[in-house]
Parts: sequence; C-alpha cells; structure tokens
Amino acid sequence: MSCKVIGIQGFLNTPGWLADRVVCSGKDIQVELHRDRRLAMRCPHCDGRLTPSRTQSHRVRDIGLGPDCPMWLIYTSTQGRCRACRRYHTEHPQGVDGLTTVRFQAWVSSMCRVMTLTDAGDLAGIDPSTAWRIDNRHLKRTLPEPKLDGLTHLLVDEKSVRRRHGYVTFVLNAVTGEPLHCAEGKRRDSLESFLKKLTPEQRATIRAVCMDRTGHFRDVVREYLPHADVVFDKFHIIANYNATIDAVRRQAWHEAEKKDKSFIKGQRYNLFARKGTLKPERQADLDALLAANAPLNEVYVLGDQLRTIWEQPTVERATAALDDWIALAAKSAVEPIRAFAASLRRSAVEIIAYAKHRITNGKMEGFNNLVSRLIHRANGIRSVLYLFRRARAAVIPSPRQAVCGPA
Repeated sequence: MSCKVIGIQGFLNTPGWLADRVVCSGKDIQVELHRDRRLAMRCPHCDGRLTPSRTQSHRVRDIGLGPDCPMWLIYTSTQGRCRACRRYHTEHPQGVDGLTTVRFQAWVSSMCRVMTLTDAGDLAGIDPSTAWRIDNRHLKRTLPEPKLDGLTHLLVDEKSVRRRHGYVTFVLNAVTGEPLHCAEGKRRDSLESFLKKLTPEQRATIRAVCMDRTGHFRDVVREYLPHADVVFDKFHIIANYNATIDAVRRQAWHEAEKKDKSFIKGQRYNLFARKGTLKPERQADLDALLAANAPLNEVYVLGDQLRTIWEQPTVERATAALDDWIALAAKSAVEPIRAFAASLRRSAVEIIAYAKHRITNGKMEGFNNLVSRLIHRANGIRSVLYLFRRARAAVIPSPRQAVCGPA
C-alpha cells in the first residue's frame, strides 16, 4: 500500500531532501526520499559549487513500529566534485550515519541502558552484536570527554572484570564521582597512562589520591604528583583487619574442642560487626564467645578501637590515636594482631592523611557495583573502552536525545 503522510517531512528532519511517498507493506515501512534539485550542491570545505559525478542507491534503517515493522529510508546519494578545491563530497540526508540513522542509534542505545544487549536487539530486530556496535558508536559520538581541569581529589581502584583475574583500573573524581580513566591491568602502567595525559597545570591542582594499600599505585602517584597526599582507604584497612579477626577465629576453631567448633564457626560476621550494632540474640552469642576466648576478645576490642582513628577531628589527634593503637597491638600475644600492627606502622602517613582530606573509596565501591551490573547487562565484557563509556553514560548521562522525533 502506498500513501502520502502529512507531516512526514517534519518527522524525518531532512532539510534539502523531500519525501516522495511512504510504502507500508505490512512487514516494513519504506520512505522514499529524493534530493531537492532546486538547491545547488555545495562543497563543505570551500562552499564552492559541486559538479555531479556519480550516484548510488541506499537503504538505511530508521525507527519503525517495533521489531516486526522496521522503517527504511530509501534514497539515492549523489557524489560531486568541487572544481575550486578539487575535492569530492557525497550528499546524504541529515541524520544518516552509515547504515542507520542517528535517531535509530539513540533509540537502541537508550534500550541498552535498561536491558541486556540480547533484549535490546530483540526489540530492535537486530543481533545483540549489532546492538553493541550501535550503542558503542552512539556513546562515542555523544559522550563528553572527561573533565580533567580543576581536579583536587582522585579515587583509584582495580576491579576484576573477567575470569582468571582479568583486572581493570578505574580513576574517579572524588568530588563529583565522574569516571575519568579506565585501563587494562592493575599494575603501574594502568595508572601511569592516566597521569601522563594530564598537563602540568592539571596535575598541580590535585591535592590527594585515595587508594587501597597497593604499593605500585602509591609509587606512581609519588612520582607524578609529588605534592599530593596518598590516602589509604579506611574501608580497605578495616577489611584487612577483618581478615586478621578471621585468622584468629580459625586458629581458635582449630584449638577448640569438638563440641565448641560449630559455635565459633557461626560467629564470623558477629566478630566483624561494630559494638552495639547486633540484634540482642546475636549480641548474646558474641558476648558468650568473647567471655570464653581471650584471643578473640582481644582482637574484637582492638577492632572497635581501630575504627576510632578515623573519627578524630584533627591530624594531631588521629596521629596520637594511631600511635596508641599500634603500641597496644604490638604488645599482644596473638601473632596476627602484631603482624597487622607492623603493617599499619609502615602505612601510618597514608592513614593519617585521611584526617586532612576526609576522602574514602566509598564512591568507588558503589561504582564497582555499577560496573558489575553493566557487565551482566552487556552479556559479558566485549571491550574495556565500551565498558568505560557505558559506565560514564550511567554516571553522567548525556543530554537526552529524541528517539521518535527529529534526528
């Protein structure tokens, strides 16, 4: 069935091109276009007049009425040669980008934000791999570049994104949460590649970088940002201490009689909790365990005191609290506690830096959870660069583009 549709010209938004007719076959919609011959072909480089040389037919995918009724733009492009600058130029309707329209790409990309690539491909009537290529192309064109001017505080962390410990290093703006950098691996070069991109003026404004206790990241920051403080993330340190608690608990389990082993084994997360945060019945179980086992009681009490270091209002008081804790833990008869105290003594400067800058990797942990969801939604990771673009789009969405109006 062939029909003229009032307003189709405004919907397509193709200045210089006219819609001849719309053909609805039941399986798809075909809009036939032709170039307005009243308008001369102009060179985009020098605005000179183009001399037509050859033509080519095109069939371009656009938004239709769902996967069972796609819409196609049918037109013939004309290639022209500019006599002034001797360049060739081929005219296409506005909004055409390869085999699809920009409008169609924006529509597919919007679906990829809320569903898997497989589902987005099914709704658009395309393969999941095609949906991935379209989404990646749209994000590359529309996402703004990371804002690297005026940075003051950075967050750095690595995340496993593939099997067999396939890691990626991320850098975030600690103030805004904007993803700034993504690189394969978790070694020196994965962070160094970001710092090398910064100009001396951009590096000069950075005051602190928060990370876990990773030596190669710290060394890179000290080399490229000698004026900036390294802040070891308090949540990573607490997690390290929880591993110490677990080591003491396992040792107590091995030394306990058979009838007491199950009681100790079930207390793992009770020992990790802060004092006063457990439900009454769980607190009663924990109190009974601490009363019966001196090493577990010691490691638990020290853990509660350790958290107070980050609650101190000044650098001086935080330094005193850390020194006191290390001195107390160093006198312990429990070897894992002494080993942890020795590790804190080596990291004292980076731990105390928290009192000056008050930053943690909390935003980074939330970002890592977002990355995990994106990997699942994308049916795995196909490209680290695509993962980075998709993460940036989720954190700082680009301006919403119309998917059913003008391209």
